[in-house]
Amino acid sequence: MLTDSHPQTDKVPNSEETMELSAEKRIFPCKSLIKGVISHGRPYPTSPIDVPYGKGLIATQDCPVGTVMEKFEGPVVEYSELGSDDIIYALNFLQDGQWKWMIAPTPAIYANHSCRPNSTINNNQEIVAIRPIKAGEHVVYVYNYGTAEDKWDPMWTFHCQCGAKKCQGLVNGYRPWVPLYDE
Repeated sequence: MLTDSHPQTDKVPNSEETMELSAEKRIFPCKSLIKGVISHGRPYPTSPIDVPYGKGLIATQDCPVGTVMEKFEGPVVEYSELGSDDIIYALNFLQDGQWKWMIAPTPAIYANHSCRPNSTINNNQEIVAIRPIKAGEHVVYVYNYGTAEDKWDPMWTFHCQCGAKKCQGLVNGYRPWVPLYDE
């Protein structure tokens, strides 16, 4: 079973305290989107769950490769419009050659990182299974797939604790796709 990729703590700091923490000790506050997540009536085989480090997303049934597990949907904004509490949930993507940022109040924001992913995000902002996912298994993808030129916000930096043999350790920027996961 995958272990958490987020630091654990009993204290959740305010935004100013979070900004001052080093990458080794950063924890992520979750204020604005958690209360507004729309999960009822969605046609995806997943469910958000509480985990020791916040939230996670699990499969509610066995899913073959290619299954759309969830979708990021929400307002598209400029980077400068993102609030400090929203930046950790913002999905960035290229649209017409320009970087766009989406605030998605859907359960997709609860899919956690793993260096041994079972899913990826496609060009339609859907989380898609890249290997079979069993019912009850966490839906996870590589948060930092991209190029060095892509915009990486320092708020996203964390020490991965996924437990994969080829775990990246410090996740502090984008990397090109390489098979990091155990074959």
